[in-house]
Amino acid sequence: MSVIKYNKYNFIVENFPADMLNESSEFGDMQMGQLSNPLGPGFGFAQDPQLSIYSDGSGPYIDNYQRLSRTVQDLARVMKNLYGAGAISISKHKLDYFLEDVEDFQNLKILRIFVNPRLDLDVFISFSFMEEEFFGVYRNYNGIDKPKLDTDLFSDPRFSYIDNEYRLKTSNYFYKILYNWFIPSPGEYKVLTDELGVKNSLGENHLIKKGKTVTVKGYNTDADGKAFLMLNYRDDIYKIIGNDFYFFKYWCKKI
Repeated sequence: MSVIKYNKYNFIVENFPADMLNESSEFGDMQMGQLSNPLGPGFGFAQDPQLSIYSDGSGPYIDNYQRLSRTVQDLARVMKNLYGAGAISISKHKLDYFLEDVEDFQNLKILRIFVNPRLDLDVFISFSFMEEEFFGVYRNYNGIDKPKLDTDLFSDPRFSYIDNEYRLKTSNYFYKILYNWFIPSPGEYKVLTDELGVKNSLGENHLIKKGKTVTVKGYNTDADGKAFLMLNYRDDIYKIIGNDFYFFKYWCKKI
């Protein structure tokens, strides 16, 4: 099945109409050197090829090679004037296939999160594209380097127009959505897990038991760019750091 939905613009190749190409005119004949000068060489038209291209080339002082070069240059100038504006417009407004498709990316879901052997997180996702479900994963999501999306969409032969630029934009698009989702909004939360691990201002570990209420004050990043959460519990300030930051929304529910 031909994939057409993504190409929302029709590119028009401008050509001269056939009747114009076949139509003979004095101007056209002169331009192409097909009209003989009724007055003969040297009469009626300038013989200097820098001033005119209309001579029949029979004059003793005519440089036909220079005249031909001049003819080509003049025709190129005419063609540039005819097509130049359109060509510039197309080059400056290159079709961005990702932007054309972005509204068709829907229903992003986090399926599961695993701690990998590097102790970073692998985040497995699914999403709908053109009303079809695809799957993907960000490996080492919270690692040192920014993760890249690996998805079966990129290897689907039906979408062969997806190039490296498209892949990068898709990866960044979903990454930003996930990044913002992991950040809990300020407010009060009820602890759902048996024990919520936190650290106090001295770096000491503490456990907050199930059913207790904590107040999220905000989040920040450390010197290594790692996100951490700041919360208040019994008039003390605590932090949730490392991988636990990304599980907070699973372990606590906003009141």
